[in-house]
Amino acid sequence: MQKLTEEQHHFIEDMGQHMVSWGIPRNTGRIYAYLLLQDGPASLDQIATDLEVAKSGASVGARQLVAFGMVRAVGERGTRRVLYAGLYSLEAIFAARSANVVELQTRLRQGADSTPPGASRQRLGEMADMLQEFIDHAPEVFRQLRERRRA
Repeated sequence: MQKLTEEQHHFIEDMGQHMVSWGIPRNTGRIYAYLLLQDGPASLDQIATDLEVAKSGASVGARQLVAFGMVRAVGERGTRRVLYAGLYSLEAIFAARSANVVELQTRLRQGADSTPPGASRQRLGEMADMLQEFIDHAPEVFRQLRERRRA
């Protein structure tokens, strides 16, 4: 990649900070943003150099992103080197966060079940039910959005 522009630096830093609110380390979020800006897969050396992070930190962040389903690892022919490419899929991002959403739904249901009958129990139950509906309908919503964009 050519030298990063000032706007690209801002995007990388802002995305890194945003991902912290998702429970993802800042540098891992920065790596994700960087990979989204790439025209093709990037090596750990390239990531580390361009983001001014240690290669070990780039490696940890890239592996976390692969585990989250937000990045794919690509073997380089004829070498043992691995390259990383960002996935341009909102479904992948939501899937990466789905474990937290399911956990939240479980906690809301637990709260509703442990609260005596009344307004609090009803509100917690409604929140749990609504979140469950979201979980159940999200795949269909993404399918519809894909179809609309193809039309």
